[in-house]
Amino acid sequence: MTKEIYLAAVEGGGTTFLASIARVIPSHPDNITNPSTRDDDDDDQSSRTNTRFSIGSTTLEIIQTATFPPPHHPNEEQSPWTPHRILSSIASFFETHRPPSSGYAALGIATFGPAGVSPSSPRYGCILHGCPKKEWRGIDLLSPLKKACRVDRVGFDTDVNAPASAEFRHRRHARQQQQQQQQQQHPRQNPLTSLAYVTVGTGVGVGLVVNSSPVHGLLHPEGGHVPVRTLEGDAFRGYSWGAEKSPFGGVGTVEGVTSSVALTERLLSMKEEGEGVVGAWENGVGADDAAVRSILSTLSDDHPVWSHASNAIANLCVTILLLTSCQQIVLGGGVMNRSVLYDRIRREVLILLNGYLDVEELSSEESLKSVICASSWESLGLGSGLVGAFALALDSMEAEEAGVEERCRSGVETMKESKNDGDRRQGFRLGMMAGIGFSLACGLLLKIAGRGLLRRH
Repeated sequence: MTKEIYLAAVEGGGTTFLASIARVIPSHPDNITNPSTRDDDDDDQSSRTNTRFSIGSTTLEIIQTATFPPPHHPNEEQSPWTPHRILSSIASFFETHRPPSSGYAALGIATFGPAGVSPSSPRYGCILHGCPKKEWRGIDLLSPLKKACRVDRVGFDTDVNAPASAEFRHRRHARQQQQQQQQQQHPRQNPLTSLAYVTVGTGVGVGLVVNSSPVHGLLHPEGGHVPVRTLEGDAFRGYSWGAEKSPFGGVGTVEGVTSSVALTERLLSMKEEGEGVVGAWENGVGADDAAVRSILSTLSDDHPVWSHASNAIANLCVTILLLTSCQQIVLGGGVMNRSVLYDRIRREVLILLNGYLDVEELSSEESLKSVICASSWESLGLGSGLVGAFALALDSMEAEEAGVEERCRSGVETMKESKNDGDRRQGFRLGMMAGIGFSLACGLLLKIAGRGLLRRH
């Protein structure tokens, strides 16, 4: 009987953390080609079960999910959810739901940043001190969760690099299948080697896969803080989160214009959306409060804030295309739930590029739909960050298995080399002995011949 494989995953988002457990579904010939399916009608975000989805050729079934802090009623009194309380609650969740037979095979963590993502760094697994969320600066996410799951195989990356890896893995597999099925029609289609994932929520992040590998370098990409060309006459002076740590002081950057915090602060500064919201702003309840940011969902599609949002995101897409030449840009996050933004962004990307990148994929709004697109798992309602965390767990598990295979191959090669070395040494010894014997024989013959000559004289 095949041992069941369970993965643990954590998405650390701007407002809440998601912890989830999934089972790997064994491969079979008619594996799922649709990115996702739902087996239940439960919309409760604190517990979602029997949800199946695929990442590339691997199919997973989520059996348990929890949200921290959990949803609560407005009149319910709540004690503060500190980082320590959140991490302790996630650890308890994994311990409580630990699969009794096999435990967890691997853990994946996709988190907001900046974060220490290099395994060789002493700050690996920690939130770095540049983080705008002051209470999370220096917090070690990895150690308590790794201990709770009792695993050695861990994947840790940002909540944008992880989805970028998941999207890349999934879309590359889909493209390979398409090429196999339609080889005659598309014989020259290039394989997928690059992709960007952009999340637009309380912050803006960019994850990059280039040459089939996630980009890290000095740290990890922070494309949400690149400057943009704002709309003419825009007097907005950036969002409040950017004042202390953000590049350019958060003024005229993607995040400083189009994050939900920035959009809410712009909206509140207009003071035209009703006394309730303005009153909250004036009473010191600002865009840090998720309830205040929810006002964005009530706005019409033609509200002016969406023009600022689409312009900033289009600027970012153009920057990504010019710098990386990546083949696809996947957009996600809460702000992108405003679906009209996709067409606006594509239209503005064409205008900003001004025909400079002369390739078919960037030639029209229609062709741009294959380049600038929504998440593969949008229809399921699963966040890309959580899917990315599962992808990190899969990658860490497969990396170790590949390492074991490599060590086995190395061991076999070492044995072969040792045998060959032994054979060579044995041959060398035999050759030396033969050479010594031949030399002695020659010497003896010369000696005998010399004695014969002496007798003749």
